[in-house]
Amino acid sequence: MIEIDGSYGEGGGQILRTSLTLSALTKKPFRIYNIRAKRQKPGLQRQHLTAVEAVKALTSAKTKGDFVGSTELIFEPRDIVESGHFTFNIGTAGSVTLVLQTVLPIILNRKIEIRLIGGTDVPKSPTIDYIRLVFLPLLTKIGIRGDIDVVKRGHYPEGGGEVIIKNFKADPTSFSINTFGKLIRIIGISHVSSLPSHIAERQKTSAISILAKLGVEVSIDLDIRENETSKGSGITLSAIGENSIIGADSLGERGKRAEVVGEEAAELLVKELKTGAATDSHMGDMLMLYASLYGGEYTSSYLTQHARTNAEIIKKFLNVSVEIIGESPYLFKAK
Repeated sequence: MIEIDGSYGEGGGQILRTSLTLSALTKKPFRIYNIRAKRQKPGLQRQHLTAVEAVKALTSAKTKGDFVGSTELIFEPRDIVESGHFTFNIGTAGSVTLVLQTVLPIILNRKIEIRLIGGTDVPKSPTIDYIRLVFLPLLTKIGIRGDIDVVKRGHYPEGGGEVIIKNFKADPTSFSINTFGKLIRIIGISHVSSLPSHIAERQKTSAISILAKLGVEVSIDLDIRENETSKGSGITLSAIGENSIIGADSLGERGKRAEVVGEEAAELLVKELKTGAATDSHMGDMLMLYASLYGGEYTSSYLTQHARTNAEIIKKFLNVSVEIIGESPYLFKAK
């Protein structure tokens, strides 16, 4: 059984999610202890527990310690199911996109549909539009395709968002995403839920005022949703290059002007583009697992401590050689 210290480095939640994914794929059991030990609220929270519950259901796993507040978990997977419809409700505004990242590699080429309920657009997590505009298009470059439907958006603190993951097929190959290439265009989505529509329009206008200086076409769609459970707004941007895609986003909050939300996302996107890397720092964290599974390399803008920790967890489950060269930007290689 693989032993994992959940307080190692940073990103206790990511340590758990990576361990769950790779345990399911390799059928290697693990024990993780000191889960989020350095946090104000140590142990498993609803968001983390939902990821455990999801992978447990997909693999008929034996578990011990899978409850809120638990600082130790034993996870022993069996075979991955071949088909089924599943619903997992976080019960809070916890991020559905983090649970999505956990289960996605597990359901490839299986007749599995998953409904996730929780937060779609919440702080410190990729927005659901980042997943749709950046993450999924980059996965197509390595042979992975599927559908993500956004039924309802969920914002902090109410949550209540709902997404459906389905039809994920894969014929993955080794890959090299080392250069962004020429910037072709920028697309995006500015959204608002149960708030005045002009908020989304103002976010869009302020973002375009900055991005127009890049000299390419900028097309930002509006997603206006009424009568939803949660109230909120945000904008996600995707810079499409010859060889890769770079993203950035920003969320609204009480007292934060819509113009500031748009400007934040645009300025972050410009900052990421200036690094010359093929992917942004968030995508660099996410792509590491796929590079390690299928043999790949890529450059990313900023090396986070989360990424360093993730690389160490991957090596516990997979017989791969991983290499990180540089920091800002950095090159990740796995073979």
